[in-house]
Amino acid sequence: MVIKQGLPVEMEELLKQLVMNGGIRMAGTVLFVYCRRMYQVDEDTAARWMIAYFRREFPQQLQRYQERIAKA
Repeated sequence: MVIKQGLPVEMEELLKQLVMNGGIRMAGTVLFVYCRRMYQVDEDTAARWMIAYFRREFPQQLQRYQERIAKA
């Protein structure tokens, strides 16, 4: 069972800086790898956690990113 501890402050700051500078894809990659390595979960679980985090913390930026991908 996974115990909810939250992200370290340094990780939250890094993700925030990346998202605010337009690097939401890089922020997603960082969070995905962090989840895989720290919690040793499979790729599907890490991806679900990553999406849930961005929906909760950065909904507007995630929506803009998804719209940009849909256009391409």
